[in-house]
Amino acid sequence: MNEYNVSDYGIFTNAISTTQKLNTSIEAGKAIADECKAKLADASIFMGPAADSTQEGFTQVDAKVSTMTTNFNKIGDYLKQTSSTYQSGDQSASQSVLEVGNTSTVTEPTNAKYHLDIPNSVNQAGYTVTCYGPDGWHLGGKEQATRIAKGSKQEKVHKEWVANGAKYKNGIAVMNINGQDHYLIATSQALGNVGDTINVNFKNGQTIPCLIADAKSSHDSNYTKYGHARKDGSINVLEFEVDRLKYKSSGNPSTEKWGLEWDSKSDVASIDNFGSIL
Repeated sequence: MNEYNVSDYGIFTNAISTTQKLNTSIEAGKAIADECKAKLADASIFMGPAADSTQEGFTQVDAKVSTMTTNFNKIGDYLKQTSSTYQSGDQSASQSVLEVGNTSTVTEPTNAKYHLDIPNSVNQAGYTVTCYGPDGWHLGGKEQATRIAKGSKQEKVHKEWVANGAKYKNGIAVMNINGQDHYLIATSQALGNVGDTINVNFKNGQTIPCLIADAKSSHDSNYTKYGHARKDGSINVLEFEVDRLKYKSSGNPSTEKWGLEWDSKSDVASIDNFGSIL
């Protein structure tokens, strides 16, 4: 094992400088990818499966680039903090540097399909809901259920949920997957497809596992890339599938009446998508 002393702190300066240069290069690459995506969006020129596949490819590249940028920013912040401690003579920081490759604070889950950061420019306003039960969706909280389209991925997820016991946790539909309850949600397609499991990471550091049970339609008037648009211009990134009676008694899960296991006032920072269970 290498030995470090206080006079070695110059390695941090070089590491911080290199990290900043890498982030600049990554941002330049992202700008090129964004330009390509914008040009591909011209349906009068580019259309068909090949164009759609290419557009999806750039979306995945964009997600990976966001992950790299986030990780390099975390690495830079870590190095700056450790450098300050190290220069003051804290020798324990040396061991932290040697073990930086093992820290979990700078990498996304290793088995995640992709990672997506929610931009700070997205004005979030808590969550919205759809009432959900064994018979289907109870739109507007009505007692009469709307059947889920046969043969759809939504129906497959719904059948799995019913077979799993049609359970709720804190009034929100949950399904046990690999020994862990996942909240059923509807999201925009930027976060994933129906049947995907995702980890929702909040800005306060909390994480909840979820299962996408429905996708927001891009044809809806209130659709945005990152979720459900509200009349005041704010956005609900998450839409929970909830028990009708709980909703009628407690309202929206952004209130304190739901007894949630996470802070309902915290915005969504990012998601990690682990792929489909279907």
